[in-house]
Amino acid sequence: MKYGLIGLLILAGIAAQAQKEFQGFFIGLDINYHYLFGGAQVEGQETIGDGLRAALGVTGGYRWHFANDLVFGIEAQLNQPFGSFQNTTDPAKAIVNYLIKPQSGLQFQLGKALGEENKHLLLGYFAFNQTRFHIDITMPDGSQFKQTDFENFGRVGLGYENRFGNQWSTRFQIGTSMDALPDTNNGIDTKVNVFYAF
Repeated sequence: MKYGLIGLLILAGIAAQAQKEFQGFFIGLDINYHYLFGGAQVEGQETIGDGLRAALGVTGGYRWHFANDLVFGIEAQLNQPFGSFQNTTDPAKAIVNYLIKPQSGLQFQLGKALGEENKHLLLGYFAFNQTRFHIDITMPDGSQFKQTDFENFGRVGLGYENRFGNQWSTRFQIGTSMDALPDTNNGIDTKVNVFYAF
């Protein structure tokens, strides 16, 4: 019993030390206001829907905190954007509505931990994103048909994370998307996360 308690105290001390670093598995809330775009084909012509939309979701991943206080992480993201798009051009005088479906992402980040207890993290990130759209197209004669669109593109930017407890932290990111379609305009991406580290 005595040695068991000593062992638990040692493990608790190791865990407390590890929680001061940006090391290990984490999960979190993913709050976004970012740029999205989609494309559809109407009578051989392309129409684009794009704009800034809010999105809410979850994220989780793993980070390595090295001895020189460099931090490398990988995380998977899943969120649901709010709202929809309508075509910004007018091929064949059709009305094209884009219903935004859940989108996914895989983000890589490299940063530097700062402060006496490594409570601050400055980082750069690159993310692969996929966004899906269900598209409803209404022609001038009232006929309708549907399409599905998948857009794959990257996002890049900078971020700051701050630990406010043994296992909790918040992160803010700002960046931009990398266009994959002509006639789209990059918007500014912003993201706020709340993390729980294991």
